[in-house]
Amino acid sequence: MAIRVLTSVFIASFIIQLVYYSAVYLRIIFQHKKPIKKENLLPLSVIISAQNEAENLKNFLPLILNQDYPDFEVLVINDNSKDDTRNILSEFISRYDNLTVLDAEKNSFGSGNKKRALTKAISKVKNDLLVFTDADCHPVSNLWLKKIASTYSTDTEIVIAYGAYEIRKSFLNRIIRFETLFNAVQYLSFADLGFPYMAVGRNLSYKKSTFLKTNGFESHKNILSGDDDLFINEVADRKNTKIITDFESKTISIPKHSFKTYLIQKKRHLSAGFKYRFRNKIIIGTEITTRFIFYLFFLIFLIVGTNTEAVILLFFIRTIISVSVIHLIAMKMKEPNNLFFIPIFDILIPLLNLVILAGTVFDKKNIWK
Repeated sequence: MAIRVLTSVFIASFIIQLVYYSAVYLRIIFQHKKPIKKENLLPLSVIISAQNEAENLKNFLPLILNQDYPDFEVLVINDNSKDDTRNILSEFISRYDNLTVLDAEKNSFGSGNKKRALTKAISKVKNDLLVFTDADCHPVSNLWLKKIASTYSTDTEIVIAYGAYEIRKSFLNRIIRFETLFNAVQYLSFADLGFPYMAVGRNLSYKKSTFLKTNGFESHKNILSGDDDLFINEVADRKNTKIITDFESKTISIPKHSFKTYLIQKKRHLSAGFKYRFRNKIIIGTEITTRFIFYLFFLIFLIVGTNTEAVILLFFIRTIISVSVIHLIAMKMKEPNNLFFIPIFDILIPLLNLVILAGTVFDKKNIWK
């Protein structure tokens, strides 16, 4: 009786996993390249919050200031930087008429807060169409702004794009890039399906009017993370949100260089997930749970020696489908990947997330860099 129940659960988890890959994630592969529509190229404002990012601003800010776009401004809000950020920005101001710099306010502890900084920046920009990125981030093309703006239509208030990480020669970098790609596959495909639940602030666009009418970050202002995913989780819906996966709309960021800083970042991001709407928790949780059950029961059946051939067959079917779908999406988005690591990270990353999530339950700290 117990084996029959375990078998039923194993098969159910297998079917649910196939649904995720074939009916949801596969949508990304069939996303058509979006043409640039000149009538959609409304004046826009790019907002960058920077804290101790002097070197990155020196390298990447010109790639944003020199975008091929008819009318745009760039506002950098200096969030209490202690390095040479202010001097670097002053040099750029003397060379670019479309650059504005603001200083964020300090809180009672003498430090900054990204949500407070972004709120101030949004209140100061002159255009309704906003595009957000980070100081350690750069677009891969000078058509970045055109691609994002062209995605807007009459009812669109939010456009979600893909933010990748730079390639480095390390195992940690492979983990970061695979996880970033897989997360993007999830939130982009579900948004395309009509269930947007998150985005990343290093490549995100929405309207100032939308931010103001929904009270911005007010409902989660006491959580230092979530200026991107919690805002989208609360405001986005099937009617007002679109995605773009064109290569020219992609941005690339500097990845974490040590496991310690990577884990701190992950902990901060995962902690925000507790504040997601219930429906979105189900969307994410079902995939993670069925994946965990599938691997756990596969291991149990191998140890017990029951239905071994059938279990191995289902394991290989799922592996082939998952690796194929992720690989095809990676190729479409021009994201280098190694087929060998896909099934390894498919098991490793959920286990790592589980350990980190367990830690966040007992830790109330949530500090933005």
